Amino acid sequence: MRTLLLPLVIGGLMASAVSTQAQDILEKKSDDPLVQAAYAKTATPSGVPYREKDMGANSEDWFKGDLEVANIVFASSPLEESSYSWRGRREGFMGNYAKAVDIFTQGLELFPESYALYRYRGFHLVRNYQFEEGLIDLRRAEELIKNVDVSPVQEGIPGKSNYSPSTFKRNIYFFIAESSMATGDYDTVIEYMDKAYDANQLRDKDDFLVSTAFYKYMAMRKLGRHDEAIEMVKAIPNGLDIIDNHSYYDAIMYLKGRTSRERFEGRADSLGRYAMAMVDLFEDNSNDAKEKFTQVTNDNPKGYWLAEVRLSKL
Repeated sequence: MRTLLLPLVIGGLMASAVSTQAQDILEKKSDDPLVQAAYAKTATPSGVPYREKDMGANSEDWFKGDLEVANIVFASSPLEESSYSWRGRREGFMGNYAKAVDIFTQGLELFPESYALYRYRGFHLVRNYQFEEGLIDLRRAEELIKNVDVSPVQEGIPGKSNYSPSTFKRNIYFFIAESSMATGDYDTVIEYMDKAYDANQLRDKDDFLVSTAFYKYMAMRKLGRHDEAIEMVKAIPNGLDIIDNHSYYDAIMYLKGRTSRERFEGRADSLGRYAMAMVDLFEDNSNDAKEKFTQVTNDNPKGYWLAEVRLSKL
């Protein structure tokens, strides 16, 4: 009987040891000052406390299950670069930006030349209001990928179209441009949105047209190039073949005057309300703009970084 039980006992102890080791790997935290600063963020710059992301019961179950799979893969393959990419991004999908930054930082300790990990960490740093640090990472990703021919890969969670392939180059350019809205480098916004659009070789050209044009419009108007910005969006055709970027398309239709403000306001999401607030700002209605920026950042679990940038200057 003892002979029969011994393998079971040993097997149980080994499984327990493996489980403990895996848990230690998952709970490891980087002592990098950048990571410590990320965890120290508990509220937006305007003072709105961070809260958990409310995704609805079904979506939350799906995302948690997906994260659990990523954790299992990570614990079994902690020396694979992709383990850090996928696990960190899934924490990001859940709104856990500091945790995502931590995971990407640990990955970069092993893979210091990874443009992918720099791109992902830079994105999440910006979402966590660490703007300058995020841009440093994105610029480093740009350097590392400069002479690399990168094939399209699935980026994130597919939307309603179930389509999400992208390329690192176009996304690095796009996020450098978008993040430069936070630092007020509007010339870079325009330059890199053009680079992102030109680098796009996929079938979502119309999606990328409206997203890049949206930020170029904002940057142009911040530079005082109001007429040029208005003419640019007016030249964008109606009825584009949009796959996923419907929020950007709707915002562009509003900015070009195709959709009335009253009609747009009733259906605008966070991006749309940000667009309306920016128009108020350009038209010297700073009180209305501040009210809308405040509303949109309050409605998001970790604020809305584009609105927070403007609130810090009002």
